[in-house]
Amino acid sequence: MIRYRTLFEVDIVHDYFVNRGEVVIEAQPDEDRAALAALYSTADVFEIEPDAPTRAALAGHKLLFRSTRSGFIVVVQADASTPPRPIIAPGDGFRLAFVLRLRDARFANYTELGPPSSFYRFGNDAQNRVAGVSYLSRPIPAFDTTRRYLVGEVRSQAAGSTFDLFLALRDTGPAATPVAADWRRIPADTFSAGETYQSGAIVLAANRVYRALVNAPGTNLANAAEWQPLELLGNQYASATDAMGVEFAFATLDIAAAALSSTIVRITRAGAAAPVSEQPFAAEQGTLSRVQVDLRTMPSGTYRLEVLDDTQTAVPGQSRSIFVAADARSTGAFGVIEIRSGTADYALLDGAGALRSPRYALRFLNRATRWRYIFPAPQAVGAGADVAHEGLDQRVLVTAAARPLSRFGPGSLLQANVVATPASEEILLPAPDVERMRRENAEWFSETHLPNLTVGP
Repeated sequence: MIRYRTLFEVDIVHDYFVNRGEVVIEAQPDEDRAALAALYSTADVFEIEPDAPTRAALAGHKLLFRSTRSGFIVVVQADASTPPRPIIAPGDGFRLAFVLRLRDARFANYTELGPPSSFYRFGNDAQNRVAGVSYLSRPIPAFDTTRRYLVGEVRSQAAGSTFDLFLALRDTGPAATPVAADWRRIPADTFSAGETYQSGAIVLAANRVYRALVNAPGTNLANAAEWQPLELLGNQYASATDAMGVEFAFATLDIAAAALSSTIVRITRAGAAAPVSEQPFAAEQGTLSRVQVDLRTMPSGTYRLEVLDDTQTAVPGQSRSIFVAADARSTGAFGVIEIRSGTADYALLDGAGALRSPRYALRFLNRATRWRYIFPAPQAVGAGADVAHEGLDQRVLVTAAARPLSRFGPGSLLQANVVATPASEEILLPAPDVERMRRENAEWFSETHLPNLTVGP
């Protein structure tokens, strides 16, 4: 009897599709959470396929690759032992790579990845396990006092066993400490001490999700008789930290700053100790400006390139990692997921060679923009509105701060329903289309043109 068991699974989620506005999916009511998850499929965003060497490795190790709604799974033919072991165990050089291609041309509009890059590499060597989740993306870095951050970039701050994340609302820095007005903590807490909750209500506070166990619970979320603590958010996303250069045949290195008359470029495959190539270069006169490294014999994978000086020492600031895509089909790919044997919580097998069947996660952050509404004539604004006139132009209304874009998020209030004024009614402006965006004055704006509307008294 042939038995297949899970070698590993990859879940890929995008907050644009599963959040509702500022409320992350984890903080949604149970029925809404299930509905949002059911409406999302990774195939709407990405085409995922093994590269050519991986297809050979799958066959050689008796593995099967299958797409799932939330990503993909790789199963392996296993024996009948308990726990099961692979019929052909992955060795030290085991490597699988899965190419990601974009299916949605609007992806860059609703996705926040920081400064633009043409290629991203994710892998189970990230060692970025937070709140029980093994992320394939590298850790979100902490605040850097020497950096200028672009609008939309994210920084992290340790918060117990997880992280607080902060989104740049506009270009900011360098600064000795974060400028409070330039950053917003994400995701937003949904718990409010002034609100009365009913039994079963879900709230988010300080990265922890809670369920109300009684009607009208108190404000002490640590009261186990009234609030049940649920999951803790790991708060990690794909980011510019995962960006990597991709090469197909040659890599050109600008080493002018090193001021070397000769050098050796050492190429080492990720996870290996011994170099696979050392290529010498010498200037006919003066110092080297650029060198072209030959990668044509390199199998697909991640490599470290080091520029060595006369003492065979790596020159600081001149080393870089690249992904070599020997398979021409990888041209135009958004990125790649690399899976190796792994270590610790990322390991495919335990110390006895039995399957661990790890589940890896890759999560993308939805972009936040200020929502701008443009009318043909000056537009009145009602009580309780989410928008205000932009400058002196009474035809243009805009939100005070950036709001996240989401497929099923709410719009903006032009007028709230004021109970004290019977003639008033709620008027809701639509959420913006992700195709109408612009970067202006160090911020992102989404623009929507609307007919004039009449607000109540």
